[in-house]
Amino acid sequence: MSLALMIGVAVLVGVIVLAAMFYILRRYYEARYDLTYMTQDDRGFRRALDGKVVLWDWDESVVRGPTAPHVEFVALDPATGGRRTVKLLNPRTGAINLRPHYCAPLPFDAVTADSHKVIVEARVQFSLNRELLKHVYEIQEFSLALESRIQSAFRAEIGKRNDEDLRASLQEVERGAIERLRRDEEEGDEAGEKGMALGVRFHTANFTYTQPDEFAVPAIAISGPPLPANATPEQHAAARALARAAGVLTLRPQQIDQLADVFKNRDPAALSALLAVMEMQTRQNIAESLAASGQLLVLTPQELGLIGASAQRDALARRVAPAPGPVPNGGVHPPEQRL
Repeated sequence: MSLALMIGVAVLVGVIVLAAMFYILRRYYEARYDLTYMTQDDRGFRRALDGKVVLWDWDESVVRGPTAPHVEFVALDPATGGRRTVKLLNPRTGAINLRPHYCAPLPFDAVTADSHKVIVEARVQFSLNRELLKHVYEIQEFSLALESRIQSAFRAEIGKRNDEDLRASLQEVERGAIERLRRDEEEGDEAGEKGMALGVRFHTANFTYTQPDEFAVPAIAISGPPLPANATPEQHAAARALARAAGVLTLRPQQIDQLADVFKNRDPAALSALLAVMEMQTRQNIAESLAASGQLLVLTPQELGLIGASAQRDALARRVAPAPGPVPNGGVHPPEQRL
């Protein structure tokens, strides 16, 4: 073999080795416990990488770039206290974050078993499931799907309880919500049907809630639109009548139910005081409504509820007393009581 031929073979081998090394470097990926990559081919999703992998098949490529799915969720922003969007798939490299995260949807409404509305703020810890990343690849709006499932789980658990029992069963609601989220990853709507998984592992769930003050009516609803500077007396009278319309007499059934919850398990003295205040307010509303026509009305304190009839009777009983009889043995008569 001539020297030139040997040199040519060596150069060819060197080129092949360099090309193989370049291919390996370009197609080598290392997936860890907290990071992986999704691959695809002409048929769609192919696999999620695990460990050190070289993509030998030229048709297989890592999911990345502008056509990659938007795998993101809503989380709390520690800097501002608001919400921010966190991306779990890096569109430049295709790396997928498998670490646990906290999803914090915007506050949403839920209704208790006795038809009370509460405002829920939920926090759910989750992580992507490497074994089920096919579902993550197929979901178009991952963030919306995740938030919808969290809201549905909490609404279902809150809807089992009355509002007065909700605060005492926070842990039960959280436990039920996380169990429902895990179950929804496997079960479908019908018996024996596989559900549509999100490709998520759910770890913990917690929430807080507030009840909107249904007794507080917005000022615009009470007084109506602001009156012009040249408003007529009729307009002022109509505005006053509208302002008087929102009172104890306008309670809705749900508000009466809330009042019953407030009165529950109170001692008799506190309950009597609350009922007395409500009665006085109601009588005041009646008096104002009767006086709305502008006519002169004379109302006694008893009619207004400002002085109880029993209190007046006690005062009269103390004032009216029988005259004392003669004192024996020439004693001194006490002064006669007169009304």
